[in-house]
Amino acid sequence: MSSHTSSPQLQDGLNLLAESQIDGAIRDVRRISDSTSTDLSWEQRILIGRAAIGTFEATGFMRLPNHRDDRIFVINSLQRLAYHEADGNSVADIAQWCMEQWLSLLQRSSEDLDALRGVGQAWLARSQIALARIHRVEGSSSSGSSGRPHSMSERMSYSSAEEARDAERAIMEADARAHTADYVEARGMLIPAVDYFVRAVELADRDGGTTGELLSEAAETNMSLGNVEYSQNQEQYFTRAIRYLRRASQIQEFRLSPYLQSYLDDYGRLID
Repeated sequence: MSSHTSSPQLQDGLNLLAESQIDGAIRDVRRISDSTSTDLSWEQRILIGRAAIGTFEATGFMRLPNHRDDRIFVINSLQRLAYHEADGNSVADIAQWCMEQWLSLLQRSSEDLDALRGVGQAWLARSQIALARIHRVEGSSSSGSSGRPHSMSERMSYSSAEEARDAERAIMEADARAHTADYVEARGMLIPAVDYFVRAVELADRDGGTTGELLSEAAETNMSLGNVEYSQNQEQYFTRAIRYLRRASQIQEFRLSPYLQSYLDDYGRLID
């Protein structure tokens, strides 16, 4: 196949036609995964992706004992296609197929790093619709007064007791929002996302395969969960996120995104 051009013609018991079909489907996935290509619309990419899945299912490619690298590439690429709109709806059938493939890999081995990370990415991607709704609601209500004094005379008369009451009220309001449907929905997706990323990082640490990209994804997921959790549960996720970002920033030739670097700069000094 694509990465095994010297293999026997009947490798894995496939006939030549099936081998050729699989090679063609993998080439198609490579083509639609190229984000710099402008000759294909998203609608065309989705149709090609579905056709490739049909070929993989018909030939049994995902169950073959060899070609692991090709399979991981295929699942990752099609999952990115399924969630190409960061805060929009997924391509449900492709997203579901990818999740089934990751879970199948985990059934074979619960310590499959690629699969752990892939499932974590899928849950994080699913949460984006609820997070986007929360952001829109929070953004539309952020223009109102916070209750804090603005003028110098107001600040002079603003006591520590009043500040404490404002802080307590803010916590109560945040916890009240955490009861709402969007927050509950987001937590329901981010909790498993965090769990899978934690397992992925632990496994990568054990096997010496930890990367800045993995740590950054795990940190972002923990930050997202912290933002929608009840106040008493937030600290554990923000603390873990900072520790992941700190580790990622120390990896040579890796650079955090400006957003994550800013988060680390702002809050990293507060956490050991």
